[in-house]
Amino acid sequence: MRKALRTTLNTIIERKVGKGNGIDVIVRTFSPTHFEGDWDKGGTCSKREPYRNEEKKIEGMDAKIRSIEIEELENAKEKAKKFGLNFEVLDVTKLALLRPDGHPGAYMNPFPFANGVPKNVQNDCVHWCLPGPIDTWNEIFSEMMKKGKYHAQREK
Repeated sequence: MRKALRTTLNTIIERKVGKGNGIDVIVRTFSPTHFEGDWDKGGTCSKREPYRNEEKKIEGMDAKIRSIEIEELENAKEKAKKFGLNFEVLDVTKLALLRPDGHPGAYMNPFPFANGVPKNVQNDCVHWCLPGPIDTWNEIFSEMMKKGKYHAQREK
C-alpha cells in the first residue's frame, strides 16, 4: 500500500511541475469498516447509534493503514511545496470510525426481511448511506476548497 500511495502522489507532483497551473490536491484518508464478526462468515454492522468519542479506538490494520497514509501525504506535501503545489489531507478515518450506524447493513437490498428472517443476510458494512457521515466529509471538503480559493486570491 505504501508503494502504491507514494507512486500515486509522486506522479501527481511530476505531472504538474512546470505547467504553471498552481493546483491544489486534497487527499482523503480511508474509512474503516464496522463488521462485528468475520465479514465472510455472516458478520454484521447492526449498530444504531454513533460511538462516543473515546469508546472506539483506531487499532490494528486500520491504525497501520492510516499511519502509512499520513506519513506518505506529509512527505508529498513537503516535496510538492518545492514545486508550488499544495497538498491537503482530509482525514476522515476517526470520523468514520465513530459512525458504525451509517452503513446500509442488511438494507443494501430493499426489504431484506420481507419473507421472514433468512439464516444469513448479507450486510454492507463498508459503504455509507446518504444522508449520513459522508455529508460531514463533504462539508469539511467544501470548507477546505473555500479556504484554498481564499488563500489563492490573497496571493495574487
